Amino acid sequence: MLNKTSFGVGTLLLTLLASWPAAAQEVATLALRNGERPAGELIDLNSAGFTMRINGQERHFPESEVAAVEFDATPAPSAAIEKVKNGQGVVLLKSGSVVDGRLTDIGGTQPLRLTVDTPSGQRDFKSNEVAQILLHPLNSSAQASSTSAVAAAQGAAGQVTVNVAANQPWTATNVTVRRGQQIRLNASGSINISSAANSGPDGNRAATVASSRYPIGNAPVGALIARIGNGRPFLVGAPADPISMTANGQLFLGVNDDHFEDNTGNYSVTIIR
Repeated sequence: MLNKTSFGVGTLLLTLLASWPAAAQEVATLALRNGERPAGELIDLNSAGFTMRINGQERHFPESEVAAVEFDATPAPSAAIEKVKNGQGVVLLKSGSVVDGRLTDIGGTQPLRLTVDTPSGQRDFKSNEVAQILLHPLNSSAQASSTSAVAAAQGAAGQVTVNVAANQPWTATNVTVRRGQQIRLNASGSINISSAANSGPDGNRAATVASSRYPIGNAPVGALIARIGNGRPFLVGAPADPISMTANGQLFLGVNDDHFEDNTGNYSVTIIR
């Protein structure tokens, strides 16, 4: 009887361990040389390039096609950009320090371990202390497009409109904010969060599943959310009042959901400084 009981308990434990969700990876944005900016869970770097999980599916990006890995899209100093144009890799830390070196390996989960070859030898950094890793310069056409987008976002009107796709965890706005800055986010539109439910920017409380692992657990499914750089997500919804920014970095917008494959539609969000 004892042996049968032990076997049964052991089988149960193995079943629970097998069904336990894998440790969450670090969310990052890959700035591709062609101007595209896919965002998702950064998993690995090997001879085939970067591996990222986007909408539950793994995608691979050759290292030669990646201009930068962004955890916090604070604009890079011009001196660092010139180094990259001359073939040198650069790591920008959130502390403001600049480290010359090239990213060679990624490990761990949250935070990631980032191994960088520097002139003085290998160094390991945690992803939560890194703002950007610059690898290659943008293609000339992508650089012009990026410059135009930034100019539009920071134009005289002080506002930019972004479409936030419901089937993407995060959408980069290309808008850099500062700690303490007041930002008004005017959101409109409706999305489908399943074949049987839709949502507006404030979310759908009736369709919310308490056991789901939403980015913001106490917010309704489908709600418009945001984060600054790689910071903690916060609820946006459809607020009437400006929101005070809590950090420096690029503003990302997303949908409070943990399953994006069946989502359709988008929110239109006007960001007003």
